[in-house]
Amino acid sequence: MKVWRDSWFLFAIVALALCLGLIVVPQFRLLSASLITAGGRFAVVHRATAGLEAVKELSDRFEVSGMPEALSVGTNGEALLTLQPDGPQTIRLTALSGGGIRARIDSDSSITILAGDRTLHVTQQVPTGLFNRKAPDPLSVTDLGNGSLRLSHGLNAYLTFEDRTLSATLANYVSFFTSRDTLAATINSLVVAIASTTLAGLIGVSLAYVVARFAVPGRKIIILLITMASISPPFLGAYAWRLLLGRNGLITRSLDVHFSIVGIHGVIWVIAWLVFPIIFLLSYDAFTGLDEGHVEAAASLGARPSHIRWTVEVPLAMPGILIGLYLATMAALADFGTPRIIALDLNVLPVLVYTSFLSEGGGNPGLAATGSMVLVGLSSAFLYAQQVYLARRTFAVVSARPPRAKPISPGGRIAAIGFAALVLFFAFVPHLTVLVTSFLRWRVGLPEPVFTTANYLAMFNSNLASAWVTLSLGIAGTLAALAIGVGIAYVLVRKRYRIIAPALNFIVMLPYVIPGTVLGIGLILIFNDGPIVLTGTWLILAIAYLIRNLPFTVKAAEAALNQVHPALEEAAMSLGARPLRSFLTVTAPLMLAGAVTGATLTFLHIVTELSSTIVLYRPPWKPLTAVIFENTLRDSDFGVSAAQTVLLMLIIYVPLYLVVRYGRSERRIDV
Repeated sequence: MKVWRDSWFLFAIVALALCLGLIVVPQFRLLSASLITAGGRFAVVHRATAGLEAVKELSDRFEVSGMPEALSVGTNGEALLTLQPDGPQTIRLTALSGGGIRARIDSDSSITILAGDRTLHVTQQVPTGLFNRKAPDPLSVTDLGNGSLRLSHGLNAYLTFEDRTLSATLANYVSFFTSRDTLAATINSLVVAIASTTLAGLIGVSLAYVVARFAVPGRKIIILLITMASISPPFLGAYAWRLLLGRNGLITRSLDVHFSIVGIHGVIWVIAWLVFPIIFLLSYDAFTGLDEGHVEAAASLGARPSHIRWTVEVPLAMPGILIGLYLATMAALADFGTPRIIALDLNVLPVLVYTSFLSEGGGNPGLAATGSMVLVGLSSAFLYAQQVYLARRTFAVVSARPPRAKPISPGGRIAAIGFAALVLFFAFVPHLTVLVTSFLRWRVGLPEPVFTTANYLAMFNSNLASAWVTLSLGIAGTLAALAIGVGIAYVLVRKRYRIIAPALNFIVMLPYVIPGTVLGIGLILIFNDGPIVLTGTWLILAIAYLIRNLPFTVKAAEAALNQVHPALEEAAMSLGARPLRSFLTVTAPLMLAGAVTGATLTFLHIVTELSSTIVLYRPPWKPLTAVIFENTLRDSDFGVSAAQTVLLMLIIYVPLYLVVRYGRSERRIDV
């Protein structure tokens, strides 16, 4: 068949299959985990000297009550069985429901107990001392008759009884929306996202309008610095502001003020400065893309400048402003590091999902999956609201005469430069704080005014492995995203296969509305067991980074390809070049600048990625972001953490500067 000879069609099929398997399937797996649940579990600890005690943190959908001499277990208001100590390492189990009680020992050393219509799998965890290498006694069971069993176990064992029967239910969602903790996490996430985006919008849109519409000196420098601020480690602001304004912060201690940034107000403040550059850059592009004719027409009809601003300029720039606000809201909603560092006891959805999935007490995968779906639902709701608003209004212009920068008075010039300087100061406070404190000596978590390079020496002596992991994963993920993204962009722009191209375009952009924590958990659910096991390897990190950042390379390459006329490629093919050769020798070089820009954004986001990293990494594949984040949470060796953050900033800003300085090339195409 002729269609199978089309190499681009084959590439599109493979790319669509990979996107389905790595993006869509994990999300369906999460959805099924939130809707399909096991029958529940309960846990008890049998201490030789204190009897039986229920472990409530590890119990779900079972009620355990009673005294150490006897515990009663039930579910849905129906008594199931009783547990009584029968010795220091034995428990008597007696059925309370019809059907009696039976048991068998499974091949994995667990025990299956059939009590009434319930099938319970029993496992044990036995605490061991530092110098105690003796293996714990295995589980064993004896039928005592008369509806009773004797269960033998290790000394001081924790015993878990689990009903693994699966059933479709909305119980996880009912529990999520009726629980005080999960509702509080949802409300906190919305408050943080909306409040921080509002504050960031006021800052970003106002500054964008001033810089775009007035002849402000140093415009290029302002834009460059804000672009640099837009690519920062997500935890950098939280780390620095806590150093300055925490309970024992540098400023709070020196001024002896009773104020702390720790809390939800601090989270909102830090995230606002983290996301405002996104709003500024998109709003600036929107304001500079206005048609000057509309402004002149309004002025000729007698409209005052303030009236023109609110009725003409801002409404016409609304698409860019709304996209910036949406992206900022998504970043705030999915932020894991800032709430974790600034307010350890503030429960928000990304933190709830993480702790539910990876809790040291066994976790609650059902709650984690449900929280993940709620996060995705909120992200999709914000996207839908933005699209509905834009669809109901028309923002197209008849012509596109670029607006002229308005002259500004000396007083206005001072005010504009002062406003920009103030915004840039707050934006770079974290960078300056980390840089200065990296050269200070630290004792007991507090800096001393003594200059030292010991923090950098300690970093180079013990913590460079994480930097190499970051660089290697960043390079590998970027190269993969560049190759796949350019190919997908070509399929979307040039080939436009009827079903495959729209599906590919939709699926590639899905990671934009999927928080990193949710994406990481979905990949774990898929690759945690056969036939392909990737959990704990470097490859699952590379896959997550590729998926998260593929939209950057695809859209950047797509924009560059739209500027390359198809006639150039057709001319090469008319001279006998095969389609693949004409693409590699004609089209690819011409779209290289845009593709490199997308690849640079991909690299910068990979090396600063935290939310998916903290879920997926396992030693020795521990990126620099995870090292800094964990050191910050432990309040250990802030000086070394500051030095590591400076190293991470160098990894970020050196390639960014090179692309901004040398990445723009002018080319002219005449057809």
